Amino acid sequence: MVESIGVWEVVNKITNPVTLVAFALAALVVVMKAWLGSKRKNIPNVFWAVVVALVLVGVAAAFYQKHGGEIYRVRTTVIAPQGIPTEDAKVWSSFGGEPKRVAGGWQFDIPAASKPQDGKLSFFASKESAFLTGRTDLTLDNDYNPAVAINLKRDDSAKIRGQIVDSKNRSVADARVFVVGYPAEYVITGEGGNFELPAHAAIDQQVLLHAEKGNLSAKLWHPAGADPAIIKLGK
Repeated sequence: MVESIGVWEVVNKITNPVTLVAFALAALVVVMKAWLGSKRKNIPNVFWAVVVALVLVGVAAAFYQKHGGEIYRVRTTVIAPQGIPTEDAKVWSSFGGEPKRVAGGWQFDIPAASKPQDGKLSFFASKESAFLTGRTDLTLDNDYNPAVAINLKRDDSAKIRGQIVDSKNRSVADARVFVVGYPAEYVITGEGGNFELPAHAAIDQQVLLHAEKGNLSAKLWHPAGADPAIIKLGK
């Protein structure tokens, strides 16, 4: 190999420990041929020792490369609700570690030896300013350069709850309350003045509530989620 295509061409082909060992063996063969060509009959034991050592190193390097030496490079693209890629998002994975910014998205470098036993990972993205989140799952296998897309969407499953009170902070029963924009989903408060409604928003997203009873009414901005809203009726 060394003689047929030239030393420098061989050097350029050295890309990993296995090819390095192969190059060293080839070079050793050339030296041995030169030794025998000089009419020396016996090959020194040191040559055989070097050959055995190089073979063992090659086997070890190949085993390492096959069983954990590789790196999975997972390319991640985040897709906005409009169906277009966005780079204005926070991205992370169940594996941990910081993703690298690359053209069009992010890249996670995951050593094969560190992947979960079943190869299953989850990748997440969020855009908190727009209350958007997304997740996608991937199983690492024989493809060391997989690509995944995370579709962002708004989670509208949050609730908003609270209590209607009067100017003296007494609970108001039989008040009508709804999320502005969804008047058909109104509820009537009971004796304790309490209510619970679908927020049509993500947790912590501000929601405008409207409450009324007779000639009294009130509006209140309040975040969706567990924190209760207190709406005080007034004229």
